[in-house]
Amino acid sequence: MKKFLIIRTGALGDLIQTYPVIHYLHEKFPDAQIDWMVEPSNASLVQAHPYIHKTLLVPTKFWRKKPFEWATWKTTLNLWKEVRQTTYDAIFDLQGNSRSGIILSQLRSPNKVGFAWNSVSEWPNLLFTNKKSNPPPGKSSREDYLAIVANFFGESPPPVNDQIVLKITPEQQKSLDALNKQILSKSKDNIIVCPGSAWPNKQLSTESLIAFLSLIQQSTPCNFLFVWGSANERTMTEQLHAKFPDGSHIIDRMSLPVLQHFMGMCDLVIAMDSMALHLAATTQTPTFSVFGASSSNKYKPLGDQHKSFQGQCPYGYTFAKRCPILRTCKTGACIHDITAQQLFDRLKDKGP
Repeated sequence: MKKFLIIRTGALGDLIQTYPVIHYLHEKFPDAQIDWMVEPSNASLVQAHPYIHKTLLVPTKFWRKKPFEWATWKTTLNLWKEVRQTTYDAIFDLQGNSRSGIILSQLRSPNKVGFAWNSVSEWPNLLFTNKKSNPPPGKSSREDYLAIVANFFGESPPPVNDQIVLKITPEQQKSLDALNKQILSKSKDNIIVCPGSAWPNKQLSTESLIAFLSLIQQSTPCNFLFVWGSANERTMTEQLHAKFPDGSHIIDRMSLPVLQHFMGMCDLVIAMDSMALHLAATTQTPTFSVFGASSSNKYKPLGDQHKSFQGQCPYGYTFAKRCPILRTCKTGACIHDITAQQLFDRLKDKGP
């Protein structure tokens, strides 16, 4: 087999957790052509992967916003014309919903591989795959994706290999070199702090995070590096920097491949369950992550160098992946009630 296609259009964290599949295919077929179908807004993480041959842009968000406009139909027709020029030896639908199933129906391959009944995200997807399997229960999302692909080849999933060096330009490398000289400390631990998340109920309050960082600073000489991606996160980093004016920096927004390289230059990354956490996991830098309405067992990076803290739901909800009221819970108590001392004790815990 020489030509493979991955369907995983978003979100960013899910894309990164699919990277071990690319490593597995490259190891098994070093000369294979591996293509990836992705939303245009998420394409930078795919195009920067050194093992990806071609990136196919599928603007499903645009289609849903303007389904009846001619531009939508023209874009769609051009995309189908392009993808039908290639017959893939196998297509791996690692999204498993109705949208990816419809995309899969337009592609050419004798092997359309995806999730079976017990693990598929949306059951209509089952209509479009002809090679189905369920990953073993109780595994991380990275292991789930890897199991689906390995099962197709009749193999047991290998250990997850997250690490990869994304491609950056020489100009971007020069910017990193400048940051190394100007901002990174040679005598203190450089700790990247990523305070944001797509959902408020998945992130610590600014007050709790400040208290947690204060305990770290009292324990270890450190240089906090605050990273942001949205306007709200930028506001958070300004509040954090104001509390540590002599021991922190706000990092200008950078592309995700450059951010990955920057993370690899530091000593620790602190993050919520977010894209930033999963990006850090592709480097050799240890992480500390905080989970509330999502499961650390499912989404925490694998390896003893990665620690996490799981908040508890006071309302009795249990879940294997995400809390069913993640988007509607008015208190977010599972994460907002976590104390700084709890986090600090877990960070200093020598156990895995």
